[in-house]
Amino acid sequence: MTVDIRPVTAGQMYGYYLRETVVGDGRRPARTPLRAAQEQAGVPVGRWMGRGLAALGLAPGEEVTEAQLRNPFGERGRHPYADRIEADRIAQGASPTEAYRSGALGRRVTVTGVDFVFRPQPSIYLLWAFGDEETWRVIEAAHERAIVRVLEWIEDEVAVIRYGTDGATGCGRRAVWSPPVSGTTRPAPGDRCFMSMCC
Repeated sequence: MTVDIRPVTAGQMYGYYLRETVVGDGRRPARTPLRAAQEQAGVPVGRWMGRGLAALGLAPGEEVTEAQLRNPFGERGRHPYADRIEADRIAQGASPTEAYRSGALGRRVTVTGVDFVFRPQPSIYLLWAFGDEETWRVIEAAHERAIVRVLEWIEDEVAVIRYGTDGATGCGRRAVWSPPVSGTTRPAPGDRCFMSMCC
């Protein structure tokens, strides 16, 4: 398996992901809700995964909504439930500024996440192309298991947030993964995951 890795930044890059990537690399029609666009494109919903979910009040396998995707990746590190948190704080008498701060996950950042695209070796694509339905199922299961193992390894060995002077301060290995595109809807396996980190 090979993995293409690319940083996700708030602004135009995030907009591209929301317009095209989350609907299977197609083109999302303007003003179409995310779930409706995914249904039209035949793309299954994204599901949250990762060891950082509990810290955010998310559950493994929970559907990724558009607001939940926008907040951490498009709003420079906001809580996936930032809208709900802010509404609750305002109801409790907090000012709009205080409520807005309550929805932050920490420091405001430019790189809001990392995009990973997992691709099997070319020989697997050939096996997929000439295989029957049972072969496809076996390849899909092996591919999905390989992705889970790679993500676990990244959380265990790689994922650390560095900040401060010369990156001297670090935290983490509690990653939050949002996989909005599943390989089972493509002509051959190939999955994309977005990663965000929480300290």
